[in-house]
Amino acid sequence: MDHSPNQSRPIVTQTTTRAQRSTRTLRDAILTLRLAPGARLVERDLVTQLGVSRTGVRAALQSLDAEGLVVRGRRGVFSVAAVSAEEARQIYEVRAALEPAMARLFIERATAAQIAALGAAVMRAEAAARNLDAPAYVDAFGAFYAVLLAGSGNEVARRILDTLNARITYLRHLTTQRAQLARQLRTVTLLRGIFAAVQARAPMLAARRCAAFVARSARFAL
Repeated sequence: MDHSPNQSRPIVTQTTTRAQRSTRTLRDAILTLRLAPGARLVERDLVTQLGVSRTGVRAALQSLDAEGLVVRGRRGVFSVAAVSAEEARQIYEVRAALEPAMARLFIERATAAQIAALGAAVMRAEAAARNLDAPAYVDAFGAFYAVLLAGSGNEVARRILDTLNARITYLRHLTTQRAQLARQLRTVTLLRGIFAAVQARAPMLAARRCAAFVARSARFAL
């Protein structure tokens, strides 16, 4: 029998793909609140609910544990993590420290394509708000900050915020669920203000608007 490496690669790829798919499915269920904070995550139930294998569920739970989206109880049973007020406060403190600096660097270093992508994310957020499409609204904000961080050219800061990305997205879903349309549209207006400062090549103004944006988000979330 031929045990050449070329024959084994597809199996590894298929296994990896299944694990990644299971992780994405479970992450999406948590972030969109189909699985509520505190909900127990029993493997056999998740296999049925999410249509993934038991092996895939175990791999997904391990990955999401590392992201802080699930927690393991004393008996080894996972549950959906809840965000405490103290944890939320600390997350917003990190954002307040880093995001204004990233806005300044973005103006210095971003390409024309990245600036256009930033504006497109603002338009997506406004359209999603007017269509009452909460998942698309949160996705648009995620896209805005992903472009902002990439265009800043600071990989260290991007990696720091990447480690918090799942929790930040989780908070956005929670707060979006509580926000009225008028607040969402006001939030988009403030996001558009950050973009306007970018277009005007005004780094200090962009930084101030980023800081004010994060502070307002923190007040509402807390």
